[in-house]
Amino acid sequence: MFENIFVKENIVHIGSLLYLAGFLFRDQLILRILVVGGDIVYVLYYYYAPSTPLWWGIFWSLLFITVNIAVVGRLIMDRTVSDLSAEAKALFEQLGNFTPGDFRRLLKIGELRNAGVTVMLAEEGKRPGWLYYVVAGDIDIVKPGGNRITDRKAFVGEVAFLLDRPASATVTVGPGTQFFAWEEKALKRLLGKKPEITNALGAAFNRNLAAKVAAAGPAAEQILPGT
Repeated sequence: MFENIFVKENIVHIGSLLYLAGFLFRDQLILRILVVGGDIVYVLYYYYAPSTPLWWGIFWSLLFITVNIAVVGRLIMDRTVSDLSAEAKALFEQLGNFTPGDFRRLLKIGELRNAGVTVMLAEEGKRPGWLYYVVAGDIDIVKPGGNRITDRKAFVGEVAFLLDRPASATVTVGPGTQFFAWEEKALKRLLGKKPEITNALGAAFNRNLAAKVAAAGPAAEQILPGT
């Protein structure tokens, strides 16, 4: 029985079974890998089974293989962070909730900056126009009345970004600080297109706020910034 299946006239059934098996999986990666396997079998069938190769069938099957391999590559990239820089991996771990693919989309519209001198990220009473996340270094925050606060590994400008209002404090970072920066308009355009990124970023905001609240205490250095 099996020897009859694996002859050139019948190998098309193997391709069909691979297609069928692929459609049984909800996971897009497995589905497309099996479909690629099915198309490879179809190419062999179109070439060897007829007396004259079916070149148009071979052409379309090869085209399907190319497209699906490209999508498989994208799906694999969407599931791994192995190619990210050390700074990007640190941000990915600190933010949480993001899939690797969505995180890459967020990185694409942002930039990593290294402060060579003291840099002002937000000024009290003015719109920052940017959202920041400090991954390494201390954040110096001056609240109204001159109250000074320090923080680290936190968002800067998230309240102004969310509520569309001026910053409520002046925030600076010192030399050697590493931080990511996103221009507000570009970030809002991305969030408008990708609700899953909106949800993940909102969860990161909430977790960051919760960490600040948990750390809040009577000491001035522990007061919630609220920029």
